[in-house]
Amino acid sequence: MAWNTWKHIIEAGFDGGPEYAERAKALIAFHPKCAAYERRLLALRAGVAAVARNESIGDDQFPAFMAGVREGIETPHPGRRGFWAALSLVTAALVAATAMGYILMGGPDPVGATEVEYVGTDLKDATVDWYNSSNGVVTIQVNMQGDDL
Repeated sequence: MAWNTWKHIIEAGFDGGPEYAERAKALIAFHPKCAAYERRLLALRAGVAAVARNESIGDDQFPAFMAGVREGIETPHPGRRGFWAALSLVTAALVAATAMGYILMGGPDPVGATEVEYVGTDLKDATVDWYNSSNGVVTIQVNMQGDDL
């Protein structure tokens, strides 16, 4: 049985599902991992019970309660908005400065060599041919006897 199935059975037994109670007890008794999971559920339940409060708002307190809700919704909370705005501005400035530097520098230098000075090979029984095209492109071809290349 998969761990997710075991967790489901333990949770259902923990929540009072009578059809799962016996199966959950058996899993907890047999598997240390299941027993540890039940202890975590018990600790969670105890923690929630410790902080839970049952309070009600009377009719005379309701207008003040709603005013507080409206104030919390409508009033912007001070936070790190200034920090994030400044960080965004700095990031945008760095991107712009990098782009301007690249544009002003003109990019990479073009390749200047367009002539082939030497063509040769050390391969046995191989020949090398080269061709210049009208647009300045040089093609070098190595020829070998058979299909050895």
